[in-house]
Order: sequence, then C-alpha cells, then structure tokens
Amino acid sequence: MNDININPEDKFWSVNQDGKVSLNNYKFKRFLEMRNFFKNRPNSNSTFNLIKENGIFLEIIDEVEIKDFVLNYILKEQLSEGVFNLMTANIKFFKRDYLSMIDSKEIKVLKDTKDTAYIFYENGVLEVNKDKSELKNYTDFNLNIWEDQVIKRKYVESDHHHSEFRKFVWKISGGFDLPSNPTNDEQIKYDTAVERYNSFQSAFGYLIHSYKTSGNNKAVILNDELISDSPNGRSGKGICCNALKHMKKLQTIDGKQFKFGGDFPYQSVKTDCQILVFDDVKKNFQFENLFSVITEGIDITYKGKDTIKLPIEDSPKIIISTNYVLKGNGDSHDARKFELELSPFFNANNTPYEFFGHYLFTDWDDLEWARFDCYMVECLKKYLNHGLVSYKSISLPVKKLEADLGKELFEFCQELPRNEWLSGQETYDKYKFSLSKSFLAKSKKEVTQSIKKYCQFYGYEYDSRSPGGLLKFMIIEKSINNKVEDIWNSNELQGL
Repeated sequence: MNDININPEDKFWSVNQDGKVSLNNYKFKRFLEMRNFFKNRPNSNSTFNLIKENGIFLEIIDEVEIKDFVLNYILKEQLSEGVFNLMTANIKFFKRDYLSMIDSKEIKVLKDTKDTAYIFYENGVLEVNKDKSELKNYTDFNLNIWEDQVIKRKYVESDHHHSEFRKFVWKISGGFDLPSNPTNDEQIKYDTAVERYNSFQSAFGYLIHSYKTSGNNKAVILNDELISDSPNGRSGKGICCNALKHMKKLQTIDGKQFKFGGDFPYQSVKTDCQILVFDDVKKNFQFENLFSVITEGIDITYKGKDTIKLPIEDSPKIIISTNYVLKGNGDSHDARKFELELSPFFNANNTPYEFFGHYLFTDWDDLEWARFDCYMVECLKKYLNHGLVSYKSISLPVKKLEADLGKELFEFCQELPRNEWLSGQETYDKYKFSLSKSFLAKSKKEVTQSIKKYCQFYGYEYDSRSPGGLLKFMIIEKSINNKVEDIWNSNELQGL
C-alpha cells in the first residue's frame, strides 16, 4: 500500500499504535477544499449548494458525488484497506450536515443582461445583441460559468436559411408555398402563417435569453390549433422543447404526474436550470399555482434538505406543453402567458421523420447543427429587437370559451335559435335534458350568465324581458359576419 508515500497535506486520516485508522476532520476539510470543493448559498434566504470548481467552470454536485470522488482517490492511489473501510463504514462522513464544514465561497457567474445574451460553446462564448453576434474567448470574461450550460459542440457560422429546423417552424406555423398568382384567401392564409411564424421565432429567442424580471416574465404555452374531444398531440411540441434542450440547460417535469400539493414538487430541478418544461399537463392544470413562480421565483426543496429560494432573475423560464386549453381569464392570466398554437401539419400520419426522411437532431451532421445554431441566434436577435411578437389567433379564443363554459353548455349555446324569443325555463329544461350526466347541470343563473358570455364573444345582442316574472330572452344575430369562422377564412385577418 502507498499510505506512506502520500503527500502529508493529502493525508486526511491517521493510524495509531494499534493500527486503528481514524479520520482527521480538519485535514479532510482541507483535502476537499484543495480539490476545489466548496459550498455556496444562492442568496441569504437559501440553504447551500455543494459545488465543484474546474477552472472557470462550476458544477453543482451532491453528497454521493463527493463520496465517489473520495473512494476513487483511495483506489487510484492504492491506499490501505483500512482507509477504504473507514470511509465506507461511516455514513456520516458524506452527510450534508457533515460536509457543511467546507468553506463557503461567493461566485460571480456570467449572466445575460437586458440587451445581451451569452451562449456557451466548446470553442468560445457567443455574445449576442440585437445587431450582431460575436464569438469570444472564455478568457475574455473574468467570471464563472456553469459547466452544465456549455453546449457540447463548436459554434460555426453558416447560412441558417437552409436549416431543417427553420422549415419545421414554418410548417408548425401553418406555412406553405405561396402560388405565383395567389387568391385572396391564399394570401390571407399565407400572411397569417407569417405572423404566427414570427411569434414562434420570438418565443424561441425569449426562451434562449435567460434575462428576466417580474415584469417581463411569462410562461410559454404550447398547444394544438385543432379543437378535439380526444387530442392526440404529435403536432411537434416535443420537438420544440428538444430544440431548446440543445441550446440551454432544460429540465422536464411529467405534467400528467405533477402535483402542486406534493411535498417536493420541484426536487428534480437543479438551481442552474434555465428552462423548466411542464410536459403534457392534464386538462385541469391549475395555472394560477405558477403565478408566484413566474413573478417572484421558484422555491426548490430537496428531500432531507432545507429550501433553496431562487429569485426571479435566477429562476428558470417556464414552458407548458398541453393538448388542452389552460383555464383562466383576466389580466392576471394574460400577463403571465404567451400562448402558441401548432398547426396540424405534423400528426400521427405525417411525422417529422416522414417529412424530412430522418430524425431531427439525432441524424444531423455538423453542417446541419451549424445551420440550427445560426437559426436559433437569429430567433434570439428577433426577440432582442422586438420582444415577444403576438399573433391574432381565431381558434384559441374559441377553445378558451368552450373550456370556460364547459363543452356541453358551449354546444348547447351553439344550437339555440337566433332572432326569436325563447322561454328561460324551457331553455333551462332543454339544457338539463341535453346533458350526458344530469348531476353536472349548472344553475339557472350560471346558464344565463354563460349565454350572455357566449353572445358577447360572438358579437350577438342579448335582449331579455320578464313579463309576469317569467324570463324570456332573444339572441339577436345582426350579421353573419359577426361569426368567428375557420382560422384561415376569418374576415378579421384581412389586412394584417
């Protein structure tokens, strides 16, 4: 064994005259610190992270990783069996409370600013602002960088117009090749696709840009354009998230299994996470429970540990992927959402694999990756120049109204006669009879309010009378042009 040949400064154990091996707490602390382990609190309200430093690069680690490091050191240096047995027999040596003896260090990490973003590649830091992008050396910045945020490829300038991902985004925006002599409807449809394409680009840029404040932070909602009783997805939402995973430190939470009321809802989230995806959330996902995360920051509690409170500037941006409409209306909801609908171009019968002839990302060569990187940089520039670019959706407001009223009441309202007086009681009785489950019936007052809301949405006039205390009402349809029709045919899209 090589115990006697070890540098005295590296020797964190001692052996007494009887051959018993014991740990020297001070020397073990120094052993870890000399190998660049330290602890850091993200802020004064948080517990600490254990961190390993490698030059300018930082990595958040856990107790098991420190244990693995120490045991590997013992085996590599061929230390005595007694040292190995000492460190493996005493669980407390690798407990969080025990390891808290190592020194704390302040860290200054290179972060995005309001006007500038930094993307970390193997061959340098790409500095991006609204006018240009420039690849710089890591030595140009006297700041730390999270190792997990470094993209494992080199940045190479290329023509992004030929990027497959660019074509993918155009297709999920409803894009198509415009004929040389388009009809008016074709031109409207094309202009609408361009508008939505610009929104998608700005959203990708927004998510790549890690700078955020309470005032500008929104959750990006990815939904399907088509209204369906049994949504099947497959429209490309997963590919959108996968693209961002190749640009930023992204983590995913299973939306179907996630519970806000759980003991440790965010225990899988690391503090250097940049984008947090709630994937395929359920129909009744409570978006209101994310309000504080979006505007104030995220609280992460790991099992057996204290809570780490990340302020908004250090919290991840949020994506919610769903096949349903997120319920909730009003300014509070609107201020925290940026909603995007994917066209049905890609589906179970026309997958991206079938369209492109191979898998995106996994089957790409170096040239296609270079095109992808340059395209995402263009999206980032678009966001830095214009912010989040909204588009005028026709189907999404209808889906929201249906979710608000309930599908059966929404369909009942659609069947109500127009321009004739209707009995309030008879209408309510017909409504209850139309339900698949009578116990789900809403009250008369709720039904009346829903009919008024339906009329307001479609531009109908609601008139009512109560002769003899009996309600009569009329839905006055002034013009057929008030109807909200197919997303591509609506007159409201003309001139955009």
